[in-house]
Amino acid sequence: MRNSSQRASFEVRVAAKEAKAAFKGLTGVFMRLMEEHGRIDGLLHRALTASDDGARLELYDTIRRELLAHERGEHRVVYPVLAQYSETASIAAMHSIDASELEATISDLDVLSIDSPDWIPTLERLARLVEAHVDREESDYFPKAQKALGKERAEELLYSFAAAAKRH
Repeated sequence: MRNSSQRASFEVRVAAKEAKAAFKGLTGVFMRLMEEHGRIDGLLHRALTASDDGARLELYDTIRRELLAHERGEHRVVYPVLAQYSETASIAAMHSIDASELEATISDLDVLSIDSPDWIPTLERLARLVEAHVDREESDYFPKAQKALGKERAEELLYSFAAAAKRH
C-alpha cells in the first residue's frame, strides 16, 4: 500500500463488508465472498484515485487477478450448487450474465494501453459493473442462497471455493 491512509481506508472497506455479512446472518462462503468484495472495492477505489499510471497499472494487475479468481471460483463452485435449488436457480443464470460482462470489460482493459484516453473510462465502467454486481449479490442473491443452503452447506462451500480460487 502506498501510505497509511490508503491502507486504513482499504481495511475499513474490508471490515465493513465483514460486519455487513455478519449482520445479514451470512456464513461460510458468503462471508468470504463479501470480504473479497470489500477488498476488490478498495483496490478499484485506489486505482481510480491513483496519481500516476504506474501505480494504476500495478493496482489493475491485482484487481484483474483477484476479480477473475473470485468470479471463476463463484462460477465453478457456488452458482452450480445454487442452480440445484428451486428458490435460487434463477440467481445462477443471472450471475452468469454479470460475470460475462465483467470479463468482457476486463478484456477491453487488457487490450488498451494505460495511456489511452479510453483506459480510465473503461476502468470506471468496470468499477460500476462490479458495484452493481456486488449490490445484487449482497442484497438479494446471498441472503436467499444462505437461507436455501443453510449454515453447514455454506461452510462446506467455503473450502471448495477457496481451492477453486487458488487454482486460478
